[in-house]
Amino acid sequence: MDNLPSTHLVEAIDLTHDGLGVCKLDDGYTVFVADLLKGETAEIIVTSRKKNYGFGKVLQRISKSPFRVTPRCRHFFECGGCELMHMEYDVQLSFKKYRTELSLRKEKIEEDRVSDIISMPSPYYYRNKVEIKFHQGEKGLEAGFFRAKSHTLVNLEECHIMGKRTFDIIQLVRNIANELGLKAVDDKNKPGLLRSLLIRESLTTKEIILLFHLKEKTLPEADLIVKKLTTKIPEITGIGITTASDISALATDPITLLYGRDYLMEQVNGIWYQVNFRSFFQVNTAQSGRLYQKALEYADINPKTRMIDAYCGIGSIGLAAAKTAFKVFGIEIVKSAILDARKNAELNDVHNAFFEVGDAEEVLKKWKKYKFDVIVVDPPRRGCTKGFIESLLVLKIPRIVYVSCDQATLARDLGLLVSGGYQVQEVTPIDMFPQTASVESVTLLTL
Repeated sequence: MDNLPSTHLVEAIDLTHDGLGVCKLDDGYTVFVADLLKGETAEIIVTSRKKNYGFGKVLQRISKSPFRVTPRCRHFFECGGCELMHMEYDVQLSFKKYRTELSLRKEKIEEDRVSDIISMPSPYYYRNKVEIKFHQGEKGLEAGFFRAKSHTLVNLEECHIMGKRTFDIIQLVRNIANELGLKAVDDKNKPGLLRSLLIRESLTTKEIILLFHLKEKTLPEADLIVKKLTTKIPEITGIGITTASDISALATDPITLLYGRDYLMEQVNGIWYQVNFRSFFQVNTAQSGRLYQKALEYADINPKTRMIDAYCGIGSIGLAAAKTAFKVFGIEIVKSAILDARKNAELNDVHNAFFEVGDAEEVLKKWKKYKFDVIVVDPPRRGCTKGFIESLLVLKIPRIVYVSCDQATLARDLGLLVSGGYQVQEVTPIDMFPQTASVESVTLLTL
């Protein structure tokens, strides 16, 4: 009995950025506990210890927050996909605004610069893109997401953030694979074939494209699989296969098209976009329209505006701006994205948007002799490089609109821009990922 872990009675005094309850033991040691909201008390055990903090597990909840709700999804307590589904939606929004303020406070940016978060009217079934992992279970193929902080698969029986048709496809693929004897590749099943499945769905046209990640270059019974999928779900307009191990390798690995086309069509705020397997496109189509509107509001576009769209991707924001601006210049290091942006310009009859392949830092250096009115910056999660910000400061562009999906790197970059002479006018958080702890934001800076 002496070897049993000791229990502790704790209260969650705050939440971490990813929604874990922050607790203090009697000796002052900090423990992060899942499924414990701020203000709740519980009996816990410490499951792992590091020098300055540890992680714990709730054994019994003693008091319950008035903001706790029953999660819609049966997998909430094991799946790593959602962190806040046990919290009232209005409280999720307040939490995300607070986390944004907290991040900016570290760079001495005033909290009153953060405006109210833009919510989502229907905060479920919003993801237009998912990558489903496969695992070979005792009863057949399993498909789903990894458990939080692990590589153990949760075999999905439901999901409330992906599109409903997306979940239908997962069920269908599982059934077809088991019927045909197709197995997953994992550590215990080296001879398997299936690694994962990428599913993209259009909110506007309802088109769906599928990309299977395989161990081999061919898919047995491909024609039969295509027929079964498209007969049951006729919205499927494209099916491909690749041997890329995951989505990050898609930029270079070849794709073999088994059926239809490798892209779908999506419309946001009147602009059409051709979105293929490789494209970066916001995963929440409905909220992306609100994000673009806020970015363009901050950009203050008029018919004389010369705008840079840095990290432009397939031209999502730049093409919307080009409808009013004099000229838009997009920069993106991924060549396939620039080709998509140019194609999307043609689709929308836009002739004043120009897209260049290259490292944003180096391209800005080439453009230092030109005058621009505004730059929209939409970097990856890691934020802007220090060199990019240095190049940007040389240009002295009057307005910067910074779109961010990571509050920590946003705060870091805003600190550098403020040190370079800019002022933060307003930060608007946007709830692009309801039920999760992630938050997007749009920031306006001026000289």
